[in-house]
Amino acid sequence: MERFENCLYREVCVYEEPCRNACVRYSVTKYMLEHSNIPKSKWGIHKLVPDECDVKAFENLAYIRDNIVEFTDNGHSLYIYSDTCGNGKTTWATKLVLQYFNEVWEHTGYNARGVFINVPTFLYQCKSNISRPTAEFEELRDSLFKVDLVVWDDIAAAKISDYDFSTILSILDSRVYKQKANIYTSNISPQNIENYVGAKLASRIAKGITIQLRGGDKRNGSTASSHFENLSV
Repeated sequence: MERFENCLYREVCVYEEPCRNACVRYSVTKYMLEHSNIPKSKWGIHKLVPDECDVKAFENLAYIRDNIVEFTDNGHSLYIYSDTCGNGKTTWATKLVLQYFNEVWEHTGYNARGVFINVPTFLYQCKSNISRPTAEFEELRDSLFKVDLVVWDDIAAAKISDYDFSTILSILDSRVYKQKANIYTSNISPQNIENYVGAKLASRIAKGITIQLRGGDKRNGSTASSHFENLSV
């Protein structure tokens, strides 16, 4: 019988090895991950050690992580930003989605609950899909209107076109109306984001909780942990 080496729960699982093919926790979590668009390299948990200037920001993010179900159920919005690349914005956003999966797997069935979107890639795919439509991309785009939690990674990476504006606005308006939760990461401050996405989008993106990270690049300084029980900063 197969042993699920990449199972996020393998170090804390109460089942005797080898793994059971009928493990609901494994299969439901795997389903949510496979429909989340989170890169597989992010499926494990990456520990981050904050610079001294980011201790308070990490504490605030850890509080949101520990209350992620309440955050999501209430349709909150979080904007994580910094002037520096690679200092944990995307890793933190992914941590929050994974924690949400960990909290809701028993009650979710085989349903997508959260989606990760790299905004520049998504907008490029939207244009490509006009001439070369794919069912996979259509499913991903449709899920943005439905899932509980969406991460909008690297939003406002560049000034957007009218087409990009209408694409994002239609999704965000639907999500705000339905009180769906959103997490944004950006290198643009909330005060300047209007210059990149316009006033209407800026009012939706930066209207909730804002947390700034000031530390240096951590891309070569993080270590990976493979199970959900160690979701520390």
